[in-house]
Amino acid sequence: MAVFALASLASCTSDKAPTGFESPSATIDSLFRAYGVQDMSQDEARRRLQAHERFELLDPALFRSCFSDWQGEHDQALGGFVFGQLVAAKKDMQIEVHGDTARVQVAPASPELEPIVLVKQDFAWKIDLRQSVPPQIRQSLYEVYRRARRAERRAQ
Repeated sequence: MAVFALASLASCTSDKAPTGFESPSATIDSLFRAYGVQDMSQDEARRRLQAHERFELLDPALFRSCFSDWQGEHDQALGGFVFGQLVAAKKDMQIEVHGDTARVQVAPASPELEPIVLVKQDFAWKIDLRQSVPPQIRQSLYEVYRRARRAERRAQ
């Protein structure tokens, strides 16, 4: 009987978020770890963005796992757009949680910029790409991807 009680208790503890996704800020930190920028200052991140320097993706699997609606390689640019918004606002972002949705205002002084949206799924917070990337930017990024794929197929 005691073994059954211990097994029951152990099964109750499995209902928690995977490490790195237990809160909106933990998910953002996981995204930063995927690029190795968790210790980079906001000023340095902004300098690199303004200089159009690339951020190297160190952990593609961790990167993909940060998103609730990742559908494939074509979403890479959407994830990069979200990353750029978040890394530029490392110290300035404001997170508001309402139920199973969180909104991250990356530029509180610029209300025209849409917030990054995270949703809670199976105890884990994930970034929703389609809610976080404005439709016109999303379409533009998808078109760039389609053109690159066509050029790549022609070159083969």
